[in-house]
This record gives sequence, structure tokens and C-alpha cells, in this order.
Amino acid sequence: MIARELFPSDILKLSSEKVGGIILVTGGVTSHLSILARSLRIPLVIVDLPQLLMVPEDTWILLDAELGNIYINPSEEVIQSFQARNDDRARIGEQKYSMTATTATSDGIRVKLMANINLLTDLKLACELHAEGVGLYRTEFPFLIRSNFPTEEEQFVIYRKLVKGMPGNVTTLRTLDIGGDKILPYYPDTKEKNPFLGMRSIRFSLHNKEVFRQQIRAILRAGTGADARIMFPMISSVDEFQEARETVLECMEALRKENISYNEKLKIGMMVEIPSVVDIIDELAQEADFFCIGTNDFIQYMLAVDRTNEKVAGFYLPYHPSVLRAIKKVVDAACRHGIEVSICGDMAHEEKYLSYFLGIGVRVLSLDPAYLPKIQKAISEISLDQAIRTAETILSLGKVSDIARILD
Repeated sequence: MIARELFPSDILKLSSEKVGGIILVTGGVTSHLSILARSLRIPLVIVDLPQLLMVPEDTWILLDAELGNIYINPSEEVIQSFQARNDDRARIGEQKYSMTATTATSDGIRVKLMANINLLTDLKLACELHAEGVGLYRTEFPFLIRSNFPTEEEQFVIYRKLVKGMPGNVTTLRTLDIGGDKILPYYPDTKEKNPFLGMRSIRFSLHNKEVFRQQIRAILRAGTGADARIMFPMISSVDEFQEARETVLECMEALRKENISYNEKLKIGMMVEIPSVVDIIDELAQEADFFCIGTNDFIQYMLAVDRTNEKVAGFYLPYHPSVLRAIKKVVDAACRHGIEVSICGDMAHEEKYLSYFLGIGVRVLSLDPAYLPKIQKAISEISLDQAIRTAETILSLGKVSDIARILD
């Protein structure tokens, strides 16, 4: 399938029709369409080549989604080289690294590896690979694939399956995170000049309190008897966090009066994604039960780079010194106040950042289940002393190019 743009509901429909691969001629590599395609195991390439829309039907295309290459009418030699690569990988896959139940550095420092869950089908793989809980469940996907807002009861059924699918482990449900590149086709006020700086995430929820309350009630009920947590996205101030938390407390009181079972000890945390929270992070650490650093949006807002715009992809630099130093400030504040802090964006599954994260005190990572074996193996080969030295070196550098050389 070659298209200019697609909705998440389109991706799901294509998956049910056994699409072989997708080429989008607009968007960025960390868009939520990419995240959804990854969960559905659909090869996806995003490229700024609108002329691909003119490729005739029934043209042979070879899609290398790993490197982002597209071959139109590939030669027999190219096809054979890829077939040989796939055969080699199949043989290696039979002897692939097997995950253990716990993760530790080479000198025995425990690291918790949790799973990001987009669709309930991700749970099976997460459990098989010994994920130590769900660090992030993106609740927006059930909203995105529908023609109207799901009811409290419909949400409860989904969330309950999630919680029961990870027995004995923590399950973290992020409240509705729409806006930006995640548009609800049935919501009338979605068109904005700059959606990434508009009515998205927690702003949307606090602006649509009834929708927010139904979701909170469903999460509270689903978490009964389990280690469930709730997490607010895109928090920008202490006031905003307190208002969102107050809504949770109101829903708890309402459920109590209605004599409906709910999780009375549910922890309430927040995503760290907006630069405005860095200088008030100690105040927020006194309010929140835990932090989760969403690196995708954090980098986007720190560097003023639209992460879905391929034209500025070269400016999206996770290793920018301001980004890395800001992450350390958040981790330091969490450690000072004794709350958990995790990394859950794409940086969590990139091996080159592991030493830095471990060196500054990160002990929890949440990533797509498919990356768990690779990251566990990489962590087992790192010593904490080595990681601390690497982090100190990186923090002493002020140039992007110097940090890039260290990481490479």
C-alpha cells in the first residue's frame, strides 16, 4: 500500500487484509502510525517522495523497512540477496538469545525491563519474554479505531483484560493522549493550525471532563485487586497535575458511594514530556507517585522539531546535550524524593544510550516487547562503573558532535 496519509483505523483494516507492507509519502519515523505498524508487524517506510503515488498497479516492489529502502521492479540479483539475508536470519533466530526472568548489569545491578503495550495482542509476547510489568499502555488506540467515544463499560472490558494479562506485575495505564498526529475522526474540534501545540493529551481530557471521568472510572474498576497505576501525559505544571489527580479522587468517591469495587491504592504518576516541568521537577516529585520520561515528545519540544516532519528529521537529536542534561535533572529529582523514574520512549530500545541511562541512575526501562531480548543482553554486558564514567564524560560535553562520537 502506498499512501499520502493513513489513520490508525486504516492500519488495522490493512492488517486484517494481510497487507505486505506500507509506504507513506509524508510523516516521521516516530509517528504513532509507525508505533502501531510495529505492533502489528507490518513493514513501514516513510519517505518524502510523492511521485511514488504514481507507481502503476501490479508493479513489483521490494520494501526494506529495516534500512528504509524501496526497490521498484527489483532485479533478480537484489531479490536473491534479500532472500539470502532472510535465510541467514532464520537460522540465527533458531539460536536466538533467550531472556531470563530478571535483568542485571555485568556487576549485578538490577534493572527492571517493562513493556510498552499498544494492542492487547502485544501482551502475549511481553509475558513470554518475562517483561516485569507494563510500563506504558497507550489507551488512545481503542479511541482511534472507533467511530465514536467508547463508553465506560467498553473501556473497562479492555483495561481489565490488560490487567489480568500481566498477573502479579504492575500495569501502567496512560490516560487518553490524542492530538498531534493522533486525530479522532469523530471529534468535531480536531482541526488546528499547530496540533502538536494545541488541545492534546491532558489538555483535551481536562477540557472534556465527562470523557475523562468515564476513562478514569473504567481504569479504577479494572484495577481492582491488581497492581495498577494511572499516568497523565503532557503535564506542564503542578496545577495541571493536581487538577487531573483531583478528578481521580472525585471518581473514587463516586464509585465508593455507588458501592462499586475499585482500586483504592492506585498510584498516580505523570509523563515527563514538556521542558516547562524541568525547573519545577522537585515540586512535581512531591506530588506524583512516579515519573515516566517520554523521550519522543520530550526531544521534540526541547528542540522545537516536529517529529512527524521528515524535512527536519536531521534536527531531531536524542543526544543533544540539553536533552541529556534535562533527563538527568528529572532522574536526580526522582531519586531525591524516592519515587520511580522510567524511560519509555524510543531511546529506551537504542543500545547506545543504555550506559548513559544506567550511569545517571535510571533503573527502569519500558519498551516494545520485540526489543526486550536485545536490551537485556546489552545491559548484561555493561558494568555500572563503566556506565558512570560514560555518563560523566557525556555530561561534560557541550557539542552535539562530540557526544555523537562518544556514543558511536
